[in-house]
Amino acid sequence: MPRLPGDSPYAFTVLPSVAAVPAARERVVNRAQRLGLALDAELTNDLRLLTGEVVANSVTHTQAACVVSVQWTGERLRVEVTDVDPTLVRPSQAEAMDVSGRGLFLVDALATEWGSQPCTAGKKTWFELAVPPSSEGTVAVTASHADAAAEEPVPIICAPAQIEHQAA
Repeated sequence: MPRLPGDSPYAFTVLPSVAAVPAARERVVNRAQRLGLALDAELTNDLRLLTGEVVANSVTHTQAACVVSVQWTGERLRVEVTDVDPTLVRPSQAEAMDVSGRGLFLVDALATEWGSQPCTAGKKTWFELAVPPSSEGTVAVTASHADAAAEEPVPIICAPAQIEHQAA
């Protein structure tokens, strides 16, 4: 049965470890593909990169689990990362020899739109990618109940409540 834009966002918890980032990237890409979105190789790579940057930023700076949600808005794929730190994110000024500090510049360059906003759990950092219509002129947005059960979705309304702060 086709899903309407904004219907049934999909969310999952990412453990507080940089080692959990690759699996989170693939879950987001897998979800976009299950939605039937027309993602070419470049858009899929951008989705992987942006998801990785935002999730890695969250688990690195909070040392706590975060919740990732994926939602099709009807024109854009929106990915949100909710974490326990109320400090809003912004690009930093990395020096030439620094090995980190450039991730949000990539997000700013590749995302259609992005931002960070406070929420009851701490903050949400999000980005959106514009997804072009398929060759038929529409984006097919479908998913079966079997897909949803296999991915163990977390209702987005409950997701922030499931984040527990973990001491470093």
